[in-house]
Amino acid sequence: MFDVYYDKKRFSYIHNDLIKSGIINSYKDKELIYKTAVFVGNDINVYIDTSDGVNDDLNLYEYCGRIKKIIKDLQGKRFLLFKSAYSSKWTKNIEKLAIENNGKVIPFFKWSFNENFYNTVFGNAEKIKVENLKISKEYDIGIFFGDKKYHYPKPSESDSLISWSDHKKFGIKGTSKNTGYYPINSRKNLIEKLTPTNFKILHTAVSYDEYIKLSYKCKIIINPPGIGEYTSRMVDQSYLGNCIVLRKNSYDNAFTWKNHIPEIDFNNNEWEINLKNIINNYSQHGKACKEYFDKYWASKSIVNYFIEQINE
Repeated sequence: MFDVYYDKKRFSYIHNDLIKSGIINSYKDKELIYKTAVFVGNDINVYIDTSDGVNDDLNLYEYCGRIKKIIKDLQGKRFLLFKSAYSSKWTKNIEKLAIENNGKVIPFFKWSFNENFYNTVFGNAEKIKVENLKISKEYDIGIFFGDKKYHYPKPSESDSLISWSDHKKFGIKGTSKNTGYYPINSRKNLIEKLTPTNFKILHTAVSYDEYIKLSYKCKIIINPPGIGEYTSRMVDQSYLGNCIVLRKNSYDNAFTWKNHIPEIDFNNNEWEINLKNIINNYSQHGKACKEYFDKYWASKSIVNYFIEQINE
């Protein structure tokens, strides 16, 4: 049994199933660690880290501010860290620190943090499908994002394993001036790569409801990277059974999505041919996306996996 602390708004997707699971002694809608659920037990603590991970374009290992705080707080107590955005490549420093300090990192699941998904889409898949059944596929590709530039903080002067902002965010000893940010131009680069092609593209920025409606006019929808590689588009389009396409990246869920949700290596010389093949088979890919959501992304499935891993 655990005493549990997290921001209910951020964990709303799995909250009810967690409460019903029988592992919670008490719950408080309070965030003890940024973007993290904290489960305090007698012999072990468990954490769910729902942060973004790091954009693959940066070629950087993820910062260790969060796990350094956990290690400091626990003073040798055993712990499990469930990582919603997990990369076998960029999470290595975090995994190393966990192993060295009586802990373990477990790949987990990333869900949608977009309130619009829960307010207007989730629970209404069949209704939305019927409403849009007669909409024809006018476009090959839907690009529902702009060329926004993101920024990722640079390392601390006193500790290269954390960012300069982690000192304040996680209460870590040592000091560092603001060392600046790495620019992330991934969205702009993706738009510039797709725009000159012969694909018929719908590129627009609209309200969430309009985005959902317009996505039915597109054979595939592109998921854009930001600070990390995942966005809510990956979740809502899979839930609706539409074909969402990610760029090839190092991140994955506890049960891999890579056999269900297509990804494209835009640095491969044959990326247009590969993308065309996905477009030609968009219906089949859409069904596979939906299959992944139903089998692995359902809230109950996520919570069951969570409990199984703790019991191990």
